Amino acid sequence: MDAWNEIARALRGLHAGLLECARTEYLREHPEAGGIGPGEMLILATQGEDFAWLRSLSEVMTEIDELRDDAHAAGDPQLQAAVRGAVEELVASQAEAATPFQLRYWHFVHEDPKVAMAHARLRQALQALPSAAAGGRQRMAAQLAKPRQSRLPK
Repeated sequence: MDAWNEIARALRGLHAGLLECARTEYLREHPEAGGIGPGEMLILATQGEDFAWLRSLSEVMTEIDELRDDAHAAGDPQLQAAVRGAVEELVASQAEAATPFQLRYWHFVHEDPKVAMAHARLRQALQALPSAAAGGRQRMAAQLAKPRQSRLPK
């Protein structure tokens, strides 16, 4: 469980750094916005087009949190490898960057020391999990679907 907590902590730190970078960029591009309060920031982060690229990280974080709350899933080495694969795919190397998230991610890794440090913490946390498995997101989704199915009315 410690590895799961470390991954979750590292992802939260990375998300916070990226969100702050995106906020700063948004304010630079939209000076008429003035100050953005916490409520406005939440709306922008969850609904604003300028923040859409960051939602893939938010989704992975939510899925990992759900999985780590399931004791059976958290102890499954194949699922741990799937989680590592999903996270590594999301933060693919700069040379492989192709998605909107990856392109913005690597821009901010190079532009902001806090994001660079958060990236390093995430890479270190991932080392505690088994080697990455391909198709990590699909494996995670399949595992998450199991408890959901059992809660459906019969």
